[in-house]
Amino acid sequence: MTNPIAEHENLKQKQARIAAELKKLEQEERYQQALAFKKDIDDVLEKHGKTEADLLAFFHQPSAKKANKPSPRQPKKTLPWKRYTNPHTDEEVVAKSLKKPKLQEWKKEHGEQVVRDWGIEISDEEAEKALSNEPSKGQEATVK
Repeated sequence: MTNPIAEHENLKQKQARIAAELKKLEQEERYQQALAFKKDIDDVLEKHGKTEADLLAFFHQPSAKKANKPSPRQPKKTLPWKRYTNPHTDEEVVAKSLKKPKLQEWKKEHGEQVVRDWGIEISDEEAEKALSNEPSKGQEATVK
């Protein structure tokens, strides 16, 4: 059986040790800064007639989370205009991608990487000029 007086003394010692640790923590600079910050927040809340619950609700608004969320549909990166010249036929095609019918033919015949290597990036003005000479859909122009 345990001695109640000894237990009482043991609890008093623990309580004294905890009180000493608490006093030591209260004197630390970080704790003092946290208390000052809390007091400043409480003062602002009181000034505006708000509660801690109001403050938490303000910072946990679903609309605030949505505002930080990127748009699910990002704008597409526009491809540059290129002039593809077939060295075998000296035929030229102005297009932004290799999906154009003439370029598809060339890819089948010569391979995709070879046709890619034929492409030279051109300015929008050059592309516009080449496309204006061709009555196509505006995405491809066979120049020669």
